[in-house]
Amino acid sequence: NYLLNLIMEKKIMTSISVYEPVGCCSSGVCGPEVEDSMAGFAAALSWAKKQGVAVSVYNLGHQPGAFAENADVKNAIEKEGLDCLPLVIADEKIISKGVYLSKSALAEKVGLNFKETQDEAKENNTNQSCCG
Repeated sequence: NYLLNLIMEKKIMTSISVYEPVGCCSSGVCGPEVEDSMAGFAAALSWAKKQGVAVSVYNLGHQPGAFAENADVKNAIEKEGLDCLPLVIADEKIISKGVYLSKSALAEKVGLNFKETQDEAKENNTNQSCCG
């Protein structure tokens, strides 16, 4: 009931949409030398899903229609160029532009409680790749 009450009071955002620049795969976490920030962000999104937040990720190279259909995304790109990507929207409000958020930063922006354990810290520091 506590989580439901927070959602009802709009203290926890219930959906996250991420609009990423062109990458080799739909997750955006690609190639043999993945940037730590990208891998950490992918882990943060996975964690948010486990917390009950609906997460959608759109890659400009794979789903350009999603970028054109969202007025906020379209306006941001027209005004700021592709440097505003990745663009993170939570409950239809832009919460981040141009950076891959850490798990703690994402949690703070969407109202989730986050306390990283030692095991999670080690897991977040490993490079991951969807493309080999």
